[in-house]
This record gives sequence, structure tokens and C-alpha cells, in this order.
Amino acid sequence: MSETTERAARRLLIDYTRDIALSDEDPALIVDRTLTGDAVWVTDGTELTREQLIAHAAPARKNVTATGMRIDELLVDGRRFAARCRLSAEHRKLGTVVMEWMLIGEVADDGRVRRIRQLGRPSA
Repeated sequence: MSETTERAARRLLIDYTRDIALSDEDPALIVDRTLTGDAVWVTDGTELTREQLIAHAAPARKNVTATGMRIDELLVDGRRFAARCRLSAEHRKLGTVVMEWMLIGEVADDGRVRRIRQLGRPSA
């Protein structure tokens, strides 16, 4: 399960982040490919629904011209993972925006992410 968990974590951090912001693909397909239907995603104390995750694509696609995710640490234990990473985005109005993320997640049997607890802060 550890290999499946690592692949799911990397797919979430790298592919999902890039595709939700830059792809022309239907955001619902991206969310459903990455997360289970009953997924719980909590960012800085706010629980995000599937609909909110899908809706986030429109402003991201309007304002972001490039993204990059650097994974500084990725720890895997069975179905659980923890990551410390840095998201860089080129924003049309704000220029380069860098966020540091720490998250803990859980992967379902089918290889999609089921739970995410995430904390973020702007990078100095």
C-alpha cells in the first residue's frame, strides 16, 4: 500500500495542483480522479466541499499562468502520508506567489485521496 499511497500523494500535490489551475480539462474530472466521493479536505480549519474544489478552478485558471510544486518532505505509512511542500504560482496581477504547505492525508483502497488536513502560509 505504501507505493500506492506515495503515488496518490504525488498525484495530488503535483498533477492535481497543476491541472486544476492550468488544464482545459473539466475540473470535476480532475477532482474525481484524485479524490474519493466522500473526501474530506480541510485547509487552515475550513472544510472544502467537492463543489468548492471544482469552483476553485475558474479563478485559478483566470489568474494563474504557471505553477510549480516542490515537495520538500514526503512521509508514507501504509495509507497515510504527510508532506511539507512549496507551491509557486505566477499570478497575472500579483506576480510570483509562494505558499508553504504542510498536510496530512489518507488514501483509499482505490488509490484516490480520502482525507486531507492542510495548513498553509505565505513563504518569506
